[in-house]
Amino acid sequence: MKYQITRGRLLATTMIAGMATLAGFAANAQTTAPAAPAAAQNNEVEAVVVTGSLLRRTDTATPSPVTVQTSEQLKAQGITTVADAIRSLSADNSGSVPAAFGNGFAAGSTGVALRGLTVNSTLVMIDGLRNANYPLADDGQRGFVDLNSIPFNAVERIETLKDGASSLYGADAIGGVVNIIMKSNYQGMGADLSVGTSQHGGGNQYRFNGEIGHGDLDTDKYNVYLDVEYQRDQRIRIDQRGYPYNTNDLSGIPGGQNNNPGAGGSTFYGQVKPATQGTPGDISTGVAVPGSLWQPLRTCGANAPLTTSAGGTYCAQNLATFGDVQPQQERAGVYGRFTIKPSDDFQAYLSTSFMQSKTSVTGGPPGISSSTPHNLSTIVLPAVLSNGQLNPNDPFAAQGYDALIRYAFSDLATGSRYTNRMARMVGGVEGTTHDWNYKANLVIAHGWLESTSNGFVSYSNLLSAVKNGTYNFIDPSQNSQAVRTALAPALTKTSTTDLDSINFVASRDVFNLPGGPAQLGVGGEFRYEATNDPALNPVNDAQGLGNARTIGNRTVASAFAELGMPVLNNVELNLSGRYDHYSDFGGNFSPKIGIKYTPIKTVALRATFSKGFRAPSFSESGNSASQGFTNFSFTNYPAFVAAHGGSEYTKTYSLSNITAANPDLKPEKSTSFTTGVVWAPTRGFSVALDYYHIKKNNVIAQASAGTAIAAYYAGQAIPAGYVVTPDLPDPDHPTALPRILSVSSPYINADSLRTSGMDLSVQNTMYLPADIKWTSNLEATAMFDFKYTQDGVTYNYTGKEAPYALSSGAGTPKYRASWSNTLTRGPISFTGTLNYVSGIREIDESYTGDQSCLYGGDGFKCHTKDFYDFDLTGRYDINDKTTVYADVLNLFDAGPMFNPANYAAVNWNPTYSQAGAVGRYFRLGVRLKY
Repeated sequence: MKYQITRGRLLATTMIAGMATLAGFAANAQTTAPAAPAAAQNNEVEAVVVTGSLLRRTDTATPSPVTVQTSEQLKAQGITTVADAIRSLSADNSGSVPAAFGNGFAAGSTGVALRGLTVNSTLVMIDGLRNANYPLADDGQRGFVDLNSIPFNAVERIETLKDGASSLYGADAIGGVVNIIMKSNYQGMGADLSVGTSQHGGGNQYRFNGEIGHGDLDTDKYNVYLDVEYQRDQRIRIDQRGYPYNTNDLSGIPGGQNNNPGAGGSTFYGQVKPATQGTPGDISTGVAVPGSLWQPLRTCGANAPLTTSAGGTYCAQNLATFGDVQPQQERAGVYGRFTIKPSDDFQAYLSTSFMQSKTSVTGGPPGISSSTPHNLSTIVLPAVLSNGQLNPNDPFAAQGYDALIRYAFSDLATGSRYTNRMARMVGGVEGTTHDWNYKANLVIAHGWLESTSNGFVSYSNLLSAVKNGTYNFIDPSQNSQAVRTALAPALTKTSTTDLDSINFVASRDVFNLPGGPAQLGVGGEFRYEATNDPALNPVNDAQGLGNARTIGNRTVASAFAELGMPVLNNVELNLSGRYDHYSDFGGNFSPKIGIKYTPIKTVALRATFSKGFRAPSFSESGNSASQGFTNFSFTNYPAFVAAHGGSEYTKTYSLSNITAANPDLKPEKSTSFTTGVVWAPTRGFSVALDYYHIKKNNVIAQASAGTAIAAYYAGQAIPAGYVVTPDLPDPDHPTALPRILSVSSPYINADSLRTSGMDLSVQNTMYLPADIKWTSNLEATAMFDFKYTQDGVTYNYTGKEAPYALSSGAGTPKYRASWSNTLTRGPISFTGTLNYVSGIREIDESYTGDQSCLYGGDGFKCHTKDFYDFDLTGRYDINDKTTVYADVLNLFDAGPMFNPANYAAVNWNPTYSQAGAVGRYFRLGVRLKY
């Protein structure tokens, strides 16, 4: 696996230019497929309902841009989950939740964030109906639908509306809507079995899908369908990957830092220095003996050489290898649907699904000197135990000194397990009566998540073990399992989420216009939402554990309407609006207008304007609070580092961010518009270019920590609304200014957020010589700006690793693209897919207060390279019932974005370049169909 990506910035431009030239080639060189028999004159194209509309239409090109991914396309690209399908969209950006971030608040899940507006501004629906959220909120704040809870094999297609849609779907649709359409009239039997593995070790995949369907709705008047699926992706350990993605020591790179534990750091071998107790009897108040140096508590191991520094001697150990590149994940589920159609004017259905997703995350070893929720950064091993005997763990006991200790527990099992289950039942009827098309649905969805975390040291039990000498620090292998369990008991909780809804939609022609009949659609919805996510650390006894609690429920009543008017043969006007009333904050009305103009048959101009909103979540306004951690570096504060002599105290550390719910929050409001052009010069070729602009007001966010941090280190007054808690003093420099332990503030309605950009979609199908069919699809997004304004200060996050805290260090890339090409000849098919993400600058003014680098300095380039990977898949149809296939993902073994400022992984960016960390990946499979 390569060290980093080296391709230039012209990649995206090259792809776009190359695809644009296809127009002329398609028009001049294309040979069409053999003509189908002429259809009878009275045959009509079936009218369908497209995502973003209530109305039936034969022309699926609406005023709003919609991307369609079919199950055949996704399988051809080697995609095996709904999460991978949706997160591959070029419009997915900042705030997206990757499965690889096992230490996040919403660990065990995946989420999509269209337009970079985070996961709570993208509405994910199944067959046009809402689903229950994941029981854990992203960053303890944002509710969203877990994409792991949706079966993949039962999907017919995925429609993504890249436009605001609150006027029809209500809250959460500011960034867009992802609508997953399930199979409803499948006949036959099918199975899909595959195995996969990574070239660099780990990540073995075992997958099985099976489905059966019987009955044709048009001829048999019924259909029954059943799908079962299972997928297991095994863990990839960090120590299975090479430098620099397996260490925190980057000192071998010019400008790099060594953030592995040094003198005064915590390792398996411990470090101690003689000390006394500042408050007699309180072992958490250690004060080092002046002039004393650190020394190992026990003999260094083979992989941790004894090292000398100004602060003393220590065992140089790399603790970064104890995490995951990819957590182990196991998904299993069943989906069933029964549909009856007794007449052409009526049908009814009942569908049920149950999905279970198990995620196991391996954690690093816990340290004894964690500073939250109880500050133990100056804990000591007492010279005399509670029974009056000298402490055998304290090497200074004979001299009458306690031992100030830094220590990482090597014998405690660490990690977390998340078992999420989602049960969903939907019943519905639809038909036609008195010229009205109608549809009514009832949804009952319930999710429950069992979380178990190990390796978090109990504050009370630790103090007892240290005072009584029951834990053996010198030789931890001698500790009994009972001692270990008492020191770090397993933490468990069960979190639940519910969504129950009933809705009704009806539409009909209402009057005639020069372009045809105008259609009116009306509807209503009533739903109940609830979340109960108790704290995993309710009495704050577990050390080093970020805490989150969310409890709330409410009802929402809505009414909406849409009017589609073909004003002229080439002009379509669409008006829609929705009123929502929330039981916990009140009502809101969201309007939208769209227009499409077709001056000539091959060209369509389109535009939309809409108002949207997002209601405060239970995490933001309910009975909720959260505490999280971000990596903080003192790169921007050299005077602070100098005052502490560059000691261990000034290395990158976990800064605590505490946020409390605010019941006085107002809903976010948005104004958005799109404008674009669609050009389809031939039957098989089309280009769509759309500009988007979204502005949010009253953005709900935690007040920027950077403001308080900058004020603290500048010696200024802390701004109103913030609480800054200093850490305990540096043991080596007790008179110097302490570092910050935590920054606390409530959620607020910030000023505004504005983003704009452009989407390019190119689709081409043509027949080449030798009976070769070529299908090509390009989806690309360019983000022009992403500006966030708070307290009169505007921050532009475009192309930067910002917002640093809210995006889990992922950042906001300016360009994303995906280009797939399929060549088919008879039974053989090959698909190549190129995925591209532009690099980002490792800065965030809202976090650091200036334009300085989040990691290192200008000598470290302060920029990640562009990332691209190329997937190649092949298929061979042995006969009409059996297909074998092979996938090589990341064919050229491209390495991930080298991103040392990222705190969701070790020196790489898992949100946009996880494929690079996994490396070249092989999969073999067989599909059977009867």
